[in-house]
Amino acid sequence: MRKLVLLLFCPFLGIAQDGYERQPDIDALSYAIEIELNDSNNRITAKSEIEFAMKAGIKSFFLDLSNEREGKGMLVQGVFWGDEALNFTHQNDRLTIEWNQQISQDGSVRVTVLYEGVPADGLIISKNKHGDRTFFGDNWPNRARNWFPCVDHPSDKAAVKFTVVAPSHYQVISNGEQVLLEKLDNDFTRTVYSTALVLPTKVMVIGVAKFSISKCENKGESTPSSAYVYPQEEEDGFNDYCSAVDILTWFENKIGPYPYEKLAHVQSKTRYGGMENAGCIFYHENSIDGTQGSRYLFAHEIAHQWFGNSASEKDWHHVWLSEGFATYLTEVYKQESAGEIAFKEGMEQARSRVVGFQKKYPNASIIDTNISNLNQLLSPMTYQKAAWMLHMLRNIVGEAAFWAGVKSYYNKYQFGNALTIDFQMEMETASNRDLSKFFQSWLYQPGMVDIEANYKYNERNKSLKVILKQAKTNWFVIPILFSWSSSVPVVMESYKMKITFENIEKPESGWQFDANDDILKW
Repeated sequence: MRKLVLLLFCPFLGIAQDGYERQPDIDALSYAIEIELNDSNNRITAKSEIEFAMKAGIKSFFLDLSNEREGKGMLVQGVFWGDEALNFTHQNDRLTIEWNQQISQDGSVRVTVLYEGVPADGLIISKNKHGDRTFFGDNWPNRARNWFPCVDHPSDKAAVKFTVVAPSHYQVISNGEQVLLEKLDNDFTRTVYSTALVLPTKVMVIGVAKFSISKCENKGESTPSSAYVYPQEEEDGFNDYCSAVDILTWFENKIGPYPYEKLAHVQSKTRYGGMENAGCIFYHENSIDGTQGSRYLFAHEIAHQWFGNSASEKDWHHVWLSEGFATYLTEVYKQESAGEIAFKEGMEQARSRVVGFQKKYPNASIIDTNISNLNQLLSPMTYQKAAWMLHMLRNIVGEAAFWAGVKSYYNKYQFGNALTIDFQMEMETASNRDLSKFFQSWLYQPGMVDIEANYKYNERNKSLKVILKQAKTNWFVIPILFSWSSSVPVVMESYKMKITFENIEKPESGWQFDANDDILKW
């Protein structure tokens, strides 16, 4: 089994696990995207300038960009290197560019793509629940290609600048800092946002709508926060979204400095309950109720600013490094802000989600390289089961080692990419123990713990013999807490375990196995 793990985590060459073809000779460094929006139709006019690090001698390379079909998609008008037009083909949602210039040495180049069209997806142009027209980027997992040419995969991160020209009755929010707000002569406004911090394309977005905007009151020197809400819900929206300042502070204290320039909380049209776009989280339209009822949604999306946005998965099949962390850290936030009962309730709800899903899909696992439909990666496996995996890891290695490992992992891979083996190695270093069996059993194996515990107490010498037994063909490494007059933690690292406790008084209430319900079991 150890050989299997090593093979699964070998370096990617050519076609990677998730099916996306890597291009080792190019690396996107930055995108400068200029886009014109209007109220007459849904057609956009755009120009994207992409800077690449490129190896010498390359003949061609490709960008992801959806084709025009049935009235939707992008039509490329030209590709240029400076003033020189480059030959290209655009088919099967791939823009292949012939590189006529032979670079004598490795270096960086800038390519400009002119295009227009009606986005089929990715940039959602519609009306909000109040009937007002809106434009919202919604890229996850690989839908950015529907409105700008890019390397649409989290392994290739880049800086981004968005220039948006739109009717002046709209306000614009995007990644990074606003560096320009300019009224034009035709009742349009040019807005520019820019960040030099590298992002995956899944969280490069714009939001354009009629917004009421409020700067949230910060305590001390914390990150600048703001709320962007529909004007019809201004009072409740500011109250709800600005309550997230305290959540952000909690994460800064728990994990480390916030990675981006600002954090805007945005009411939006999104396919999901929330989308963790870097520095500008988009929440679903009904996330405002005036009672701060979406606080745990806020916590989940804020957690992603560290895990998923800054430290990003290198391969889609390792998306649990994003969703599992956000799910578990939300429960930890709940534990420390609302108490142990709220935490236990949250973990029990997570367990129920996993049980229901595993009964329906008995072969499902957290990492399943057979999945080709990326949307199927969002399931109770990568959210709730992965959260439980982290919880059990915390109990196996101990509080100090767990948080030291999490912080070490984040610090090492912030603004970069990681695979599961990278997190495992940081946890092994922090805990000084081999965790390969634990990671293998919980991440690649379907199911949950099915365990039988038998007790035999010897009155004469006051000893307790315990025999623990899991299914031989489907067993898990688990933390166990025995409880009687005192609590004894044990780690079970084989399918069967015998353990004897000496000098034990027989308790009136009997023996307790998994006393704190810290095992994901049936």
